[in-house]
Amino acid sequence: MFRGRILGIVILAAILGAGCSQLPGLRVLTGQDAQGNSLATTNQTVQALNLVMADKSSATDPALLNAADRIEAADNLLNIIEVRKDAQARVLSVNMLLDLSAIDTSTQAGQLQQLDAIRRAFELTWQGMMQPSEGTDQIDIRVLTPGSISTLDHGNSFVGIVRVDAKIDRSAAAKYLTGVRNISNFYDLLVSGTLNYQVPTSLTLYQGTPNHPMFMLPAATPSNGQ
Repeated sequence: MFRGRILGIVILAAILGAGCSQLPGLRVLTGQDAQGNSLATTNQTVQALNLVMADKSSATDPALLNAADRIEAADNLLNIIEVRKDAQARVLSVNMLLDLSAIDTSTQAGQLQQLDAIRRAFELTWQGMMQPSEGTDQIDIRVLTPGSISTLDHGNSFVGIVRVDAKIDRSAAAKYLTGVRNISNFYDLLVSGTLNYQVPTSLTLYQGTPNHPMFMLPAATPSNGQ
C-alpha cells in the first residue's frame, strides 16, 4: 500500500511538472509555434499584458496583506499576488506564484521534492491565513507559474499560468494542521477528496487583479539588475 501511495505521488508530481512545451496554447503565445496565427497571437499578447499591469491600489484588509507577507517570508519559492476574502460567499482565496523551475523533475526524487514544495506552500498558506479567514468556510488556493511572452512594445513580459486550483474546507485545513505534516498525509487529503485539487487540462492564464505589493518572483527578475 505504501508503494502504491508513493507511485501515486510521483504521478501527481509528474503532472504538475509538465513543462510549457506540453501546452500547445503557450507555444503560440511564446512564439514557439511558427504555424500559429499571427493575429490571434497578437490579440492574446495584448490581453495578457493587462494581467501583469493590473491596478494594485484596491482597498484590502491589512490583516490579509500582513498574513501574505509572513507566508512569503517563510518560503522564498512562493509569491502571493492576490488575496481576497468574500464574506458573502464565505470563501478566502489566494493566488500565488510558485517557482519550481530549479527542481529537476527527471528523477523520482526530484518529483517528490516538487510535490513537497507544493505541500509546504499549501501548509504555510493555510496556517498563515487561518486567523484572517475567520468567518469563512472555505480556503481556495490557485497556484501559478511565471510565463514569458515577447511583445513589440515592452520586450519580455510575464503572465501567470494556472497550474493548480485547490479548495478545502477551512475546518478540514485546521484539522490537518494539528496533525503530522508530511507528503503522505498531504497525499491522503487528495485521495480522500478533502482537498479538491484540479490541474487544468489546457492553457489557463491568471486574470485576477493583484492586490499584494509584489508580483514577480526574484528568479524572474532581469539578471542585469534593472
